[in-house]
Amino acid sequence: MTKPNTRLNHINLPVSDVPELTRFFQQSFGFRLAHQRDDGKFSVLEGDDGFILVLSYDKTVGPKTYPGLFHVGFLVDSTIAVRQQHRRLADAGFDAPTPVILERGGPRAYGFYYPAPCGVVVEVSTFADEPAPV
Repeated sequence: MTKPNTRLNHINLPVSDVPELTRFFQQSFGFRLAHQRDDGKFSVLEGDDGFILVLSYDKTVGPKTYPGLFHVGFLVDSTIAVRQQHRRLADAGFDAPTPVILERGGPRAYGFYYPAPCGVVVEVSTFADEPAPV
């Protein structure tokens, strides 16, 4: 029996402010708006790698809706790329914390977590085999 070719295609995040989170992902991570409907209450965003992020309006979702460890993670190639992404957020007007070594019980990483609009936490990190650059 042949194993089907399966890959993660998209994630749908229910949020209270679709236009604001759409702007965040466009300006901070380069997502392209592929489709929008329902007066801005539904956005389909596409990443450079083809990943689809769907944002849909849900009036019951607030900053404390998502479980404590829930987050959207972006893995980048290097510590330089982490710092570049940090700068991109700052340039877009978002006050992300300074990247640090993240000790999480698994492989060491260098990066940061940012509480994006609508209670969605975003992680930007890379694997860290060496001490964090200054």
